[in-house]
Amino acid sequence: MHKFKTLFIAGTLLAMAPSLALAAIGQDRNVEGIAAIVNDQVISLFDVDQRVDLFFATSGIQRSPEMRDRIRAQVLRSLVDEKLQMQEAERVEIAIDPKEVDQNIERMAGSNQMTMEGIKAFLSENGIEDDTLKGQIEAELAWSQFVRRSFGGRLKIGDQEIDEQYEKAMRSLNEPRFKVSEILLNIEAFANEQEINTLSQEIVRQLQAGVDFAAVARQFSIAPSAVRGGELGWVSTTQVNRQLSDVLKQMQPGQISPPVKTSAGIYILALAERRDGNAKNPLKNQFDVLTVGFQPETDIDTVTGFVDSFKTCRRAQTSAKDLGASVKRSGLQPLGDLPGNLHRALANLEAGQLTAPQSTADGAVVYIVCDRKDDQGTQVSREAISDSIYSQRIGMMARRHLRDLRREAVVEYR
Repeated sequence: MHKFKTLFIAGTLLAMAPSLALAAIGQDRNVEGIAAIVNDQVISLFDVDQRVDLFFATSGIQRSPEMRDRIRAQVLRSLVDEKLQMQEAERVEIAIDPKEVDQNIERMAGSNQMTMEGIKAFLSENGIEDDTLKGQIEAELAWSQFVRRSFGGRLKIGDQEIDEQYEKAMRSLNEPRFKVSEILLNIEAFANEQEINTLSQEIVRQLQAGVDFAAVARQFSIAPSAVRGGELGWVSTTQVNRQLSDVLKQMQPGQISPPVKTSAGIYILALAERRDGNAKNPLKNQFDVLTVGFQPETDIDTVTGFVDSFKTCRRAQTSAKDLGASVKRSGLQPLGDLPGNLHRALANLEAGQLTAPQSTADGAVVYIVCDRKDDQGTQVSREAISDSIYSQRIGMMARRHLRDLRREAVVEYR
């Protein structure tokens, strides 16, 4: 799967239930090429087609005629919401500088070792115009700015509420914990129970077949975690509702859950890891290792002298090169990701310590720990709890405001 697929931040496509007119979009195209009119602003059929293509290209979901028909209705609804969001942003004179949109795309590209040209090539390969991506990002930025300006100042997270959540989290530290990612589907996005079952089970099937979970979460999920690719982090069974708790207890790392219906919507969970309590994992201790390999002909006194004269990693690198030895530095990596023969050799070494010379077929090798950061187990902070409460509250206020905009809007579907 193309790296860009895992980074694309799409708007929520399952925001509201499609009407009968939406369900018939695939068959009801008129000659003017208009899909909908939102408060006198047009959404063209071309806009819908482009966004559908962008959805499939970036989500990793497999194309099929049935899936495309289902997605068209959701895409059109998403475009209607974007029109309403942009109209609301314009009402309070919010304008997004095109440079900010480009910078957002460049950050997406850079974090995946791509360039702006690489993203343009990716879009072109899939028949998607640059403005399709830019338009969606502009709408997201404008709505985010509107929400912060309109509602951010109203939110006051009290110390007592933070303390209560903190104490609850601390009490649960010794319970089994699960590192979870989530996709939350809005029940209102479906016309009936059959449609809920069909689409949610199709998503699960494709996730189990290897489709990237984070990309699908960004496309589908209405949870605040969607912007992080659905990553919820470490939770205990007391921090989620009973239905999710029962499912998590039965899951093993690497598994995808079946759809779980709750009062909040339809959940799909991915379990990355599980721990019994807050035990620290030695294999997650991170080591920055300098590997110095001496040629077979290097005499033992030279190798011993190198070890005895060791002071710092920087000096050791220079000294090793002067002796004709090979030098390789790993950077901080979990011990579990390093070669198995290093686990016992490094486990008890601190930063600034090194192993005794080890004989190999290619000559003597010395391993030096330049830096070490130990796994601290599950960490709980009041700041993180405050951020979580803020994110949930402002997200709820934004969704309510968007529902109000929908009720007041004049929307004509063609």
